[in-house]
Amino acid sequence: MKIVIFEPHPDDLLFGPGPILLEWIAEGVHDIHVVTVTDGRACYRSGHDIFTADVASMTEDDVAEMRIDEAKKSIEFLGLPLENLHLFYFHDADSHKYVNEGIKKAIPLIKDANRLFLPSTNNDHVDHQATYNIAVSAAQELNLTDIEYFVYFEISRGRFHEDSKDNQFQYTINEENAYILQEWLKIYQSQAKMKWTWKQYTTYIHKARTWTYAKYNFEDIGKYYNF
Repeated sequence: MKIVIFEPHPDDLLFGPGPILLEWIAEGVHDIHVVTVTDGRACYRSGHDIFTADVASMTEDDVAEMRIDEAKKSIEFLGLPLENLHLFYFHDADSHKYVNEGIKKAIPLIKDANRLFLPSTNNDHVDHQATYNIAVSAAQELNLTDIEYFVYFEISRGRFHEDSKDNQFQYTINEENAYILQEWLKIYQSQAKMKWTWKQYTTYIHKARTWTYAKYNFEDIGKYYNF
């Protein structure tokens, strides 16, 4: 099975699909690809956190380089071929300007996919919304009626709406995979430079043992709050 996962930023792979992705990798029969839409350069723009001292001397190009490197390290950590990481390099916080370009880039990557994994269509981040729009619009253009659509939330971006409760499922994380998630988290040292963000992420990754996902069909597009 070919699975294509869309992550808005170079860390959403862990904080969204992460737990169930470990299971799919362990099954050893899937061709798994990851599309990283933005370069993550905007993560220190907000003044709503406490940053380590070195952040002040970093340019946004420096930040983007660091975060793209983390995306590559994550793929290697997971044991996936590096060529299965597809970097769009859209500027973080600006991906809504490049949706049409993103659709063109996505089409050849998903045309033979059996399963797409993407963020919800309703969340509080412009890049997550743009990523949804890119993935779903490409699927619609290709008329991918016979594939599975899995939807996730990055842990701080919102919740599934009641109207899709029949599509939702709880995924249980076993202790072995919980440890792997904790080790995976260590790759994202860009996030460790933000005191409160890092505290939230580390606490969640260490304590959470269930994750909520939702599964839809092509005919469901546009009928649910989250899809």
